[in-house]
Amino acid sequence: MTRWLALVILCGTAAAASAGPGIRIGYDVDHLDLDKHVLQFKVSRAISSAELTVVGDDGKELDTETATYAAAPVDKWIAINWKQPDGATVLKLQLHVLAADGAGTRLELIPWSVTIDHEDVNFATNSSVIEASEQQKLDASFDKIADVVKKSSKYVKMQLYVAGHTDTVGGAAANRKLSLDRARAIAAYFRKHGITLPIAYAGFGEDVPKVKTPDETDERANRRADYVLGPVGGTPPFKGAYLAAHADWKQLK
Repeated sequence: MTRWLALVILCGTAAAASAGPGIRIGYDVDHLDLDKHVLQFKVSRAISSAELTVVGDDGKELDTETATYAAAPVDKWIAINWKQPDGATVLKLQLHVLAADGAGTRLELIPWSVTIDHEDVNFATNSSVIEASEQQKLDASFDKIADVVKKSSKYVKMQLYVAGHTDTVGGAAANRKLSLDRARAIAAYFRKHGITLPIAYAGFGEDVPKVKTPDETDERANRRADYVLGPVGGTPPFKGAYLAAHADWKQLK
């Protein structure tokens, strides 16, 4: 399973957090490097120290680090590093910054998501019907989703995202609707078979192909869906070509 980056704030606003007087923390997804174990952040006033606690996806603490900042610049990126065992996956980062006068701010980030590796359901051209012969693929994906939920759901509230796609046969608008119908069909299948998590679905039409083709090309590999688990309250954990496609996510009811 491939892990993507999602960023969630559990206190304050979507742009920054302020849980203590006079200090605001700024951050963005591009300044969190999970591979190099570095979190960069900005502060609105001088701080004297920061403490970072890192928790793994099994709920166990991976590391706690403290850094001092005698001359940390205001509103500039400053960094704090952490250590973690090989093979560990970060679930959440808990940052506590302190000023010399005792003012403090706490921030919790959840840089966690899981893309479910799966065998694609192959839809017939211009169809969103899940054929009986394809259901065993969804059953195998269901088991993988359930494994992740069993391992991590006690530590993070999560939801499932289903992203539908088409090949390039037909018009762009029609393909958007078709891909949405495919995503909804798969989301409904997972719900019917026991996934109780919130499920969001969206249709990306022909805009995020697995195989690039000329227009009006019947490419079976592009008639598919992707499944990603991410934290509730975060932005959908999709990157790359997905960001340019601008699909509207809907909640399965």
